[in-house]
Amino acid sequence: MLNGKYKLGELFDIPIYVDASCIFLLLMMVINAGSLSFGLGAALLLAVSIVAHELGHALTAAAFGYKTRDITISLLGGCASLIALPKKAWKEFLTAIAGPLVSFMLAGVGFVLFATVPTNNRWLIGMFYYLGWMNVMLGAFNLLPGFPMDGGRIFRSTMRIFFTREKATLIAMWVGRAVAIWLGLSGLNAILSGGSWGLVRLLIAYMIWREGYREYLAVRDEERYRVWTQEDFEARVSPPPYDL
Repeated sequence: MLNGKYKLGELFDIPIYVDASCIFLLLMMVINAGSLSFGLGAALLLAVSIVAHELGHALTAAAFGYKTRDITISLLGGCASLIALPKKAWKEFLTAIAGPLVSFMLAGVGFVLFATVPTNNRWLIGMFYYLGWMNVMLGAFNLLPGFPMDGGRIFRSTMRIFFTREKATLIAMWVGRAVAIWLGLSGLNAILSGGSWGLVRLLIAYMIWREGYREYLAVRDEERYRVWTQEDFEARVSPPPYDL
């Protein structure tokens, strides 16, 4: 069945799942690599990198007292399902930026290993080179302000210097939709021109468009109808310079 997810294990008491859609991701990587061994190796490195990226979010959130239900790897990347999101802007900022920072650290590891591996081992050279550049792209892509991606959450936390959480989320949603349109058009262009990953870009664009709006509605309702906690109150009324 292609609509389920399967548990791989646990790290730091967080269940790690793989979605069935990863079958398509694996096939795409093997086809693009032109080699079964390199494609499988690249898929494994990608999975490990995605899990490390999401653990960056999860462990940072845990440091602030927020638990993560699970981490899932899918065709569209990874998702750390936090039971609740930090309300204070500076906590949201650190939680969001932790994932890309982990990716950039892994990129550094990949490039160091690439520079030190014996030149006669072409497979390892290719793997470490891929590990480096793939994590550069993973970190950079997630910094795009496509809310609710990492960059979108970083952007929202910055907007909270000037606006309420609800208004900042609305602005982040519309900036994210501009990113979604750009991704969708680039995906269509890739499909029409015979490029790769066009379908994945279209799916990510759709996810940004849909999930950004859903999160805005959730924040709007939460702001208007919830019973406030002490942290909510502090995040709302503290002077902006100290809230970030």
